[in-house]
Amino acid sequence: MSHLPSLQTLRAFVAAGRHKSYSKAAEELGLTHGAVSHRIRELEERLGVALFKRVGNSMQLTEAGQKLEAQVRQGLSLLEQAFAPPKNTTSAGKPRRHIVVTSVPSLGSTWLFARLGEYQAEHPDIDIDLRVSETLNDYKREGIDIGVRLGSGGWPGLHAEKLFDEALTPVCTPAYRDQLNLREPADLQRATFLRNPWTPWSRWFRAAGLDWPEPARGPRFDDAPLLLRAALAGQGIALGRQWLAVEEIRDGRLVAPFDLAVRDDFAYWLVWPTGRPAHPEVTRFRDWLAAQAAAEKPPCPIQVVG
Repeated sequence: MSHLPSLQTLRAFVAAGRHKSYSKAAEELGLTHGAVSHRIRELEERLGVALFKRVGNSMQLTEAGQKLEAQVRQGLSLLEQAFAPPKNTTSAGKPRRHIVVTSVPSLGSTWLFARLGEYQAEHPDIDIDLRVSETLNDYKREGIDIGVRLGSGGWPGLHAEKLFDEALTPVCTPAYRDQLNLREPADLQRATFLRNPWTPWSRWFRAAGLDWPEPARGPRFDDAPLLLRAALAGQGIALGRQWLAVEEIRDGRLVAPFDLAVRDDFAYWLVWPTGRPAHPEVTRFRDWLAAQAAAEKPPCPIQVVG
């Protein structure tokens, strides 16, 4: 029985197929272009078929090469699984740490979700277990390390540190603003109001000097992210929480037609259980998240009243 090709040869083949380039495969594996070419030529001689063909400036897999590449990738994946470190340790043999985070769904699916991705990229050996819930969980019983809540603070059994205040301002797409020529608050008489029971319009009307009652018509959503999705779809104008719409406003998909916002009665808080020493990893994560919030700037220059 002939001996199998080396793992380095198989990795060189798969890398060349993925990059469609011997040079880029060599860079990935720390080899020379000649070494990769030599290893692939060895495979072709062993199998008696051409595995690559040149197409323009790239090296494309032949039909035989595509079949072999799929089989080799599967084999390498099985080997990696067989020799992977235990799930509760890192590749260096250190115990893994997972941090259990709970959040209100509105911020959990927007601002917090994006920041957790950044944290995991910086700390690949820490697993984040994110649980979203409107209810206040039993942190000790459920093993929750840290949470983000929307409220006025002062929850029993929890330390609370304010992340940031929230403000409410009308938001819509640029096309909707231009279609209705929304230039001043009174122009909203032409608009379709997107409504949420937790963010009534009447308070913003008063701040804008409009003696208008709460809108009785218009699509109604009891979920803040859904409200923003309706605004993004051009269905009308929403009284949006600016920190939930931060990414959409910054990239121009939503605009705030008027430079006026009202402060929400509630703020976002970072909370964690009392009477239980926090693991150093949790403390570092908590400090990192607080620093992320402190570094944030409002998505657009706006006057906040109330």
